[in-house]
Amino acid sequence: MSVTSDPAPKKSFLSSVWLKGFAGFVSLLLFFAIVIYANTSRVVVLLDEHLYEETLTICVVVFGWVAPDRQKVELQTFCNVAMFTLAEQSQNELDGAEK
Repeated sequence: MSVTSDPAPKKSFLSSVWLKGFAGFVSLLLFFAIVIYANTSRVVVLLDEHLYEETLTICVVVFGWVAPDRQKVELQTFCNVAMFTLAEQSQNELDGAEK
């Protein structure tokens, strides 16, 4: 009596479900990156109008990691000025594009 086992059919690596899901996820990220890049001024103005305090908090935390020797007040001042400058430049770009 001989035992023969048929090997299970192997799926192709390129047809695996997780690879298709990963490709879809990367494609979606790329799409959003292009949309955001194309509308950078609108995104900055939107953040300035609706999410200012949250963005300021994130800016202070990130620059706290970059420059841990700085006081929180210095980081808040830097982020505040940088965010106002960026928002003003973006608003000027949008106003110039509408004319």
